[in-house]
Amino acid sequence: MKVIVAGGGISGLASSWELMRLGHEVTMLEQDDRLGGKLQTMMVDSIRVELGPDSYLRRNPSANELLNHLELDEISPAAGKALLYTSTGRQPIPAGLNLGAPTQVHQALTNHLVPLPARVRAAAGVLRSRWHTGEEGDDLGAIVSNRFGRRWSDANVEPLVGGINANTIYGLSARTSAPAILAGKLPASPGGSMGPAFGTPSTGLSALVAHLRRELEAGGCRIVTSAPVQSVERSSPSNVTVATSTETYSGQRLLIALPSFKSASLLGPIFQEGLDLLRSIHYSSVSMLIAYSSEPLPPQLAEISGVLVARDLGLMTTAVSIASNKWPDWTGRVGTLVRVSTGSLYDRRHLRMNDDELRETLSLETSQILGHQFNWAWNRIVRWDRSFPHFRPYHERLIAQLDARLFDRFHGDIALTGSYVSGSGIPTCIATARSRSRQLVS
Repeated sequence: MKVIVAGGGISGLASSWELMRLGHEVTMLEQDDRLGGKLQTMMVDSIRVELGPDSYLRRNPSANELLNHLELDEISPAAGKALLYTSTGRQPIPAGLNLGAPTQVHQALTNHLVPLPARVRAAAGVLRSRWHTGEEGDDLGAIVSNRFGRRWSDANVEPLVGGINANTIYGLSARTSAPAILAGKLPASPGGSMGPAFGTPSTGLSALVAHLRRELEAGGCRIVTSAPVQSVERSSPSNVTVATSTETYSGQRLLIALPSFKSASLLGPIFQEGLDLLRSIHYSSVSMLIAYSSEPLPPQLAEISGVLVARDLGLMTTAVSIASNKWPDWTGRVGTLVRVSTGSLYDRRHLRMNDDELRETLSLETSQILGHQFNWAWNRIVRWDRSFPHFRPYHERLIAQLDARLFDRFHGDIALTGSYVSGSGIPTCIATARSRSRQLVS
């Protein structure tokens, strides 16, 4: 079967790989001159620098399985301390919590981020949740606040889960964004081992992209870059035509691995009944300052892997990741590499700044948060516009409704995948893309 895949990010790559494995003839079209989307590694003076995500969650085995198949070596972050920057300075993030939620009474009672009444309230919530099985809805912020109290929610869960999603936990789907909190326990690791929580290819995430591309091309997949899809037509069952500015491609199936807003624009002329759903999914924009100093960190920061920032401080910075402490390939190297994140669904201040203004602001805030003045030998502002989908409560129902309308209209000839479907983490994107590819050709 001839299948066209629109989009060459990790979802498009995983889709094409799965389809090729199943024996189908695949053509992948990507608008940019490179593949990988937000997965982008660059080298600066032999230093590995990730311009997008720097790792993936290992408890979802999808990325690990792909790395093993491609025979890529994996590394995991060194065991460093994670801190939270609050109005009282840098504080250790309490260990053992489930995305900031307590699973044991002692975790609640010994938490130093909230006052005693809030600890007691959270401890009572731990006990109550053990026998409470009623419907709690799907608003993560409401669920956590109801279980453990608003003070706990704001201090422990909001900086972590809100930061991961470039969002706030209030009005965020629990089932899509934090199912482990709903379950009330930490998810199991592959093979039952607790192992490292995160991993990445030892040569960077671009290596995953490059190895996938080589395997796809060796298997006969046609990959076309600098080819933005401009229109889609379905003239008859099992006959889909896709046009770029220079060429037209025909196939029996089409898998669109693009953001929802791009999918809406592409399908608009032939899928009016689904546009309201696609357009209802909003996105956050984020920016990063990635900066390197040839100077070592002071001793008090030597074992710190990163610092989350409390939301109530009003700072633009949401997190500072000290990559030079975080990754083992820095062992024996002198210098400091940081990745400073800003932006969320409700904080767009970075969008109103030019690169120089943003660089100055984030540099000053980094010095404040870490308590150290840096002299950058190299730095870069990276912007990812409309890159984090917002999962509203009951997002799964929206996707089910979208899939049903799509099937009613195209009878299975056209399908959708991407970070907005089931979650935006790399393993989730891979698993979703592979699953939807199988459904498309079944």
